[in-house]
Amino acid sequence: MKRTLYFLLTLSLFSSCKQFMHLTYEERHAMQDRRIADMAKAKVLTPSPETESTTSVQNDSKTVVEKIEESTSGQGVISPPDRKLSRAEYIQYFKDYAIENMVKHKVPASITLAQGIFESGDGNSKLAKTANNHFGIKTYGGWTGPYVIHSDDRPDDRFRKYDSVLDSYMDHALFLKNNRRYAALFELKITDYKGWAIGLKKAGYATNREYHRRIIKLIEENNLMQYDKIGMKRIRALEN
Repeated sequence: MKRTLYFLLTLSLFSSCKQFMHLTYEERHAMQDRRIADMAKAKVLTPSPETESTTSVQNDSKTVVEKIEESTSGQGVISPPDRKLSRAEYIQYFKDYAIENMVKHKVPASITLAQGIFESGDGNSKLAKTANNHFGIKTYGGWTGPYVIHSDDRPDDRFRKYDSVLDSYMDHALFLKNNRRYAALFELKITDYKGWAIGLKKAGYATNREYHRRIIKLIEENNLMQYDKIGMKRIRALEN
């Protein structure tokens, strides 16, 4: 009985090998690919404890910034966590907003991010938390939307309130673009962040005498110029 079973198994194996040898190169590799795919599928459906622990370690080893990039990839409106943000986190959360405004409205991404960092304290200020206002824009200029009372130059200053940070970024670009006070800025090179920073101070965006220097320092310390380069590539691609 054992000999018969052995003979049948050997014959079956020989037949399979012979059949495999007669297959074309493409057919052999297609068969191997199917087997590999079946094996991989089986492993996914029934992961081993070792695989699970390895995946967990890999996820834990990712930096906070890497996790932010994964979680916000492809999203239209970003909702940052209800906790204090680091500067690196702030930049990773909102750099795409700044680049988008550069492409659409020709405001340097570096300037937008630096102003957002400075005006909102990396997104941690009371105004940023309660009103999604990251640029300290007040209700001047015919604003008819909601607002909050916040102490600034005066104890009862009214600041614009937004539904999301995205709205704040969009309104910041339009605020500069549609205000004659800032018209001279758009005559500068879009990559001239120093000229833009000085121009913002001269136009009266802020009362801080060191405003332009603070903005330039933030840009250079955090290499925000890299996002201007990304914006320029997209602008050129659209023009061609």
